Amino acid sequence: METFYLIDFENVHNDGIANIESMTKEEHVHIFSTQNATNIRQDIFWLKEDRDIKPHLVPVRKQSLDMHLVSYLGYLLGVYGKECSYVIISKDKDYDNIVKFWKEEGYPNISRKEKWPGTASTQRQKTQTVSQTKSNVQTVNSKISAGMAYEFEGDDRSELNLFMQHGLVDIGYDGNSANRICKFVIAHCNDERMLNRIHNDFKNSFNNYSEVYEDVKSILEKFVQSKSKVAKRESQVRSFFGQHFQKKIYVDCKEEIIQIILKSETKQQVNNGLLKLYSDGTVVSHIYKTIQPLIRELPGK
Repeated sequence: METFYLIDFENVHNDGIANIESMTKEEHVHIFSTQNATNIRQDIFWLKEDRDIKPHLVPVRKQSLDMHLVSYLGYLLGVYGKECSYVIISKDKDYDNIVKFWKEEGYPNISRKEKWPGTASTQRQKTQTVSQTKSNVQTVNSKISAGMAYEFEGDDRSELNLFMQHGLVDIGYDGNSANRICKFVIAHCNDERMLNRIHNDFKNSFNNYSEVYEDVKSILEKFVQSKSKVAKRESQVRSFFGQHFQKKIYVDCKEEIIQIILKSETKQQVNNGLLKLYSDGTVVSHIYKTIQPLIRELPGK
């Protein structure tokens, strides 16, 4: 299948195309950049002699590069149709709306990736400078085991699966491989010796099982770290609530107030959530003013 890559170079820079030399003759690359980001690695121009690589220099204006890239994507879709594959290389998640739009229009082979989708092992070899020592491995394993030491049900399993899927795809695994690996991880997420069981399954299923196992551990470590931050935040909010809201009118809605604080992404969402919970504006005003130390980092006024 012919594949077209549209590179948002201003966003990903040379890191996003670190493995571009692995491209085949069925792959076509369009690199979009502005004068603010023109330091494209020089060896790419040597590759141009026998590879289809085209640079596009666009004007420096707000969202100028994004608009040019998206416009060119539409042009490619019109010329080459649904039988080809199209990949936007960018960390900008706003492109996901474009991907969703074209998929709904009947173009299934369109996606966004943060890096050139070479093999995971190749990317790792380029970025890994020091091998983990035995003690480091034990430390990582202990962190993962401790962080995963609770019962995964429903939403927890879905959250882990999604985190693992994204992590694998981001480092170069294709969708089918990511799905296959995730099934093993989810199957053992509640096992007492989870890592051992995952390792054994990988050993029986993958020729490069050691590499796959290390990739999965790396993603699990990030997952545990993210959950730790969430748990720390919740603990902070609960402690604050206990210190500042002791009247019955607040205690009766304790869990609702805590969830509003934890789940809101802006100060306006916090205020709106409290207004839905209480009809008395004075009560809302008091809560909102009191919890300012907890929400000061949220955007808004």
